[in-house]
Amino acid sequence: MARPSARREQPARRHRRAHRRRAGHDSVTAPAPSVAPAEAAALVTELLALLGGGGDGGEGRMARTVDRSRLERLVEQLELVNPTPKPFATEESMRLLLNEWQLVTTFKPGTADVRFTSPESWRKYIFEQGPSPVQSLVVGAGTVDNVFQVLADPRGSPANGAKWQNVVEFGPPGTSLVIEAAMEGLRDDASFFYRFCGGYFDVQGTWGGPDGTRVPYPVPFDVLEKLRPGQTKGWFATTYLDERLRISRGNKGSVFVLKRPAGYWEREEGARG
Repeated sequence: MARPSARREQPARRHRRAHRRRAGHDSVTAPAPSVAPAEAAALVTELLALLGGGGDGGEGRMARTVDRSRLERLVEQLELVNPTPKPFATEESMRLLLNEWQLVTTFKPGTADVRFTSPESWRKYIFEQGPSPVQSLVVGAGTVDNVFQVLADPRGSPANGAKWQNVVEFGPPGTSLVIEAAMEGLRDDASFFYRFCGGYFDVQGTWGGPDGTRVPYPVPFDVLEKLRPGQTKGWFATTYLDERLRISRGNKGSVFVLKRPAGYWEREEGARG
């Protein structure tokens, strides 16, 4: 599959660099993968191949149609052999967790037909307890191929202002939609609390001018929270983590499968040099 151009990767990388500066880590060299058993490595390769993400860590488009039963089986098997059950416990595990990840797929029964811009989706959400259109916006629709998550260090939040960013790259190169969630402390050694707090379009390159342009995206999170308390906040857990792959689950049941973008560790090391 075609590799995204370097310009398309810039928005997510820029947010990742900002988070890395705030985190203040002393090293970005890829942690040794020896803690992951051979069984886990084989399952990771099989999962990425199934999703079109490239078992060798290459770039790939977000998966649209897969064998759901096989996908769920692989996710559950990997969670049973998770080599990093407490990602917030040590600096070594934090290096595995933080900064930029590329979404390969996400699934939850009932969310496939939800669209943020659909009046019918909002009607079902408000009056019939349907799935949240906000979640659909954050994780991206089936037509979006470049969806990233950028994680700051949640330890010490909310006082330190740490945020979890969801970056959707689309349209002209250098254009992205960024949805931000404020981190609100650790729930345990594998999850953190969050609250969606804002969004904006980030425009770089020819369209954004020499310094780039940010255009507010006025998502009414406060209004949504009043209409449906608890719908714009929750917790996010990491259930599998190694140097290539992360599996996470949200408090409402959604499963997220993410991989490190190609060349991630090399870019991190180069940034320090």
